[in-house]
Amino acid sequence: MSDFLSNFSPGNYDGKKQSSPKETEFDEKTERKAEPIPDSQTSDQGAGESKAAAASDPKEMKRRTRKETSSSQPVSRFGKEETEFDPTYRKRQRKKYALIAGAVIVLIAISSVVYYQLTHVKVPDFAKKDLSEARTWGMEEGVAIKVDQVYDFEVETNRIVSQSVAADQKIKKGKTLTVKASLGPDPEEMIELPDFSSLTTEAAKEWIEKQKAENISLIEQYDDKVEAGVFIKQEAANKEQDLKAYKRKDRLSIYYSKGKEVFEKNIEVTDFTGKNKGEAQEWAKKNELKYKEEAVFSDTVALDVVVSQEPVKGSKLAKKDQFLVKVSKGKALVVPDFSQYTIEQAEGLESKIPIQVKTVYSDQIGYGNFISQSEEAGKEYSDSDTLPTVKVVYSLGQPYLKDIRHQATEGDLPKMFFDEYKSKGASVYYDVYYVDSAEPKGTVVEMSRYGEFIPLEVSITIGIGRGNLQGETESLPVSPETENVKDPLETVNSATTE
Repeated sequence: MSDFLSNFSPGNYDGKKQSSPKETEFDEKTERKAEPIPDSQTSDQGAGESKAAAASDPKEMKRRTRKETSSSQPVSRFGKEETEFDPTYRKRQRKKYALIAGAVIVLIAISSVVYYQLTHVKVPDFAKKDLSEARTWGMEEGVAIKVDQVYDFEVETNRIVSQSVAADQKIKKGKTLTVKASLGPDPEEMIELPDFSSLTTEAAKEWIEKQKAENISLIEQYDDKVEAGVFIKQEAANKEQDLKAYKRKDRLSIYYSKGKEVFEKNIEVTDFTGKNKGEAQEWAKKNELKYKEEAVFSDTVALDVVVSQEPVKGSKLAKKDQFLVKVSKGKALVVPDFSQYTIEQAEGLESKIPIQVKTVYSDQIGYGNFISQSEEAGKEYSDSDTLPTVKVVYSLGQPYLKDIRHQATEGDLPKMFFDEYKSKGASVYYDVYYVDSAEPKGTVVEMSRYGEFIPLEVSITIGIGRGNLQGETESLPVSPETENVKDPLETVNSATTE
């Protein structure tokens, strides 16, 4: 073991070339091969002695074991192998690793800078700029804009007072930039009002502008007694308000005189008869006249054309005087008197007014006679009006009950009775019953009454065939005297229909 460890002694790493165990073993074997081969006896004897010596010396046994193991390994075909130790190797390795680490750090730093530049934007200076500019910038750069509104006397309404990130500083995209936007002066701030009665119009306007008192209205009006530019009065919207405790939000009107307004009748009236009403309107407006218009029907003057005027051409008017014109509504559309027309005439009448003719049963008014109309006869409308539909009603007289035996089926009855009677004002009801019959099933074979005029409100019974008999049979007609008389044995599933 000591021989094995001796190979790793400091002397073997002094930077000089040393023979390896394999080289030594290779030389010994070469030398042994070069010696003469002993005879068998000598060989056996030597082997026996060697084995005996090895058995008696443990160190020798270990050494031989190492040699045998080493001799089993392949030997280089180049002969002896040499190992050279480089004292700068570790230094160069450390330098290489340091360079790699430095390159990685630089790469990370560059990547971080690039990432920062791509994900961050510079914040502009939004001070006193319109709020819309900040919103637009936020949308373009991907930065959320949060607005906190504050009152500020110096900064105009909807302009930015301050911002959470200073100008020229960076903010990450997706983050929120908070800006404070001005609401203007505080409406709850109390303002000491001056004595407006001692101020001229210009001085009052200057004070209002300086105080940003937007709820104070300065009104100038003509006054026959107060000179131009002189205070007239002041009125608060709240009549009970104490003006000594006036707040910016309170509404106040200040009145100043424009002096006496003098009008001379120096406006000569133009003749607008036969001209479009727009010309009269424009002339009246230009001359500061009170324009009044009255619409009238005319069979000769077209729509929106002046029929007459007051005052007439050549008269003199002053400013604020009234100028009246009567304007044509065109030819009147008159509602006809339909009592003078028959049903056929009413249905064929050509009129711009919509007409709807309807006929109904009546036991008081004979067939074809006029009953009523929804709009009064002679009422006038113009083309520009919303025209009503005139509903005209004529009489059909008393309803007549037809014989529908062997012609109709049970399924025809609802529509037939509605179309013939109910829709025309007659309340004719019916009950059905079922009888044995050779007619097809469902055929009307019996009626309690038929072929006669009936009241506006009446009820009849109708027999429906079952279609269960062979051959042809015909039911006997029911006389009017037996109206509403039914055999209870033959009545099945009676029904009533309107």
